[in-house]
Amino acid sequence: MIETINRDALILFPKQPLYDWVNYISTDTKMKCPKPMAHDEGEVYLIPEFDHPDDAIDFLKDYYVEIFEHQLFSWITDDNLWPDNLSWELFNSWFHYSIQSMVMDTLGEEIEKDEF
Repeated sequence: MIETINRDALILFPKQPLYDWVNYISTDTKMKCPKPMAHDEGEVYLIPEFDHPDDAIDFLKDYYVEIFEHQLFSWITDDNLWPDNLSWELFNSWFHYSIQSMVMDTLGEEIEKDEF
């Protein structure tokens, strides 16, 4: 049985400026930005459930630094090489994002979690 869960989903896709930065920092491999919204190029974050999309955006504005750091660590693990100012503007220039309020569980099984 398909059921909704009490979370919204933040879907995050890297943009070309992020790939440009990674290529600048890591010169041994040149990465290309895939087609926007390409399969398996984004990440999904479960966030609290909100009644209005503006509330979800406000949450993201309060929480984006932690998500930004998680993303940067997945590309470059040395945080000394990260940009000094992880601003909201930089986040928006490096990522496409979409917040979805209808999150469905198709399995009906307990969700397993791994910590990063």
